[in-house]
Amino acid sequence: MPHQHPLHADVDVPCLCCGSVQRFRFASASDQVVCGHCRSHLGPERAEQRDREHIALWRGILESHDRDARDAASAATTAAAESAALVARLTAERDQLRAGAIDTASEVGTALQDQLRDDRVRRAERATQLTAKRVDTAMVALWRLQAFHHPDPRKPGSCVCGRTLPSCGESRIFEGMRQEMLDWERRNLELLRAGKRHGLPPEHPDVAGAEGRR
Repeated sequence: MPHQHPLHADVDVPCLCCGSVQRFRFASASDQVVCGHCRSHLGPERAEQRDREHIALWRGILESHDRDARDAASAATTAAAESAALVARLTAERDQLRAGAIDTASEVGTALQDQLRDDRVRRAERATQLTAKRVDTAMVALWRLQAFHHPDPRKPGSCVCGRTLPSCGESRIFEGMRQEMLDWERRNLELLRAGKRHGLPPEHPDVAGAEGRR
């Protein structure tokens, strides 16, 4: 069956056999959307082998997602704390300058104040860029994982991974971070559409669509 995915480019799409998201590079619209793991499953006589290997595959994927979800949540918390500490430190330095901690009446004092201000701006810019990259890295991990762990609209009270929402550890983690992740996605979509640097992953539909139009 022909597919509609971009050709001659790396794209992450669900395998039509096991359903897991895999990376493909299609040469034609008639290429099979079946990952390398599942190519040996084609044929009705291999149904038992297919089901057994699918269970093992998804168990491994879910265990990996468990680790990634914990790491992403920890990274996002650390990045937010570092950002808050940076703001507090720079605010304290500003208040010191305003309070006259440096004598600006003399030429030397004025030059020192200008030098400190320039150095503070450079340090703040570097720290802000580093913090933004860390936040992007954490949010990209959450964005990828939420595709496998969000409320199933067809089954109220269930996660799309098959577990109930209360028993899905990833969904419980995402519940506190989901709105923050969605806000991050919205801001980066605005940057993408404005042609500016953004933190969205290459497999994001809007990023893939923009690449396909080039």
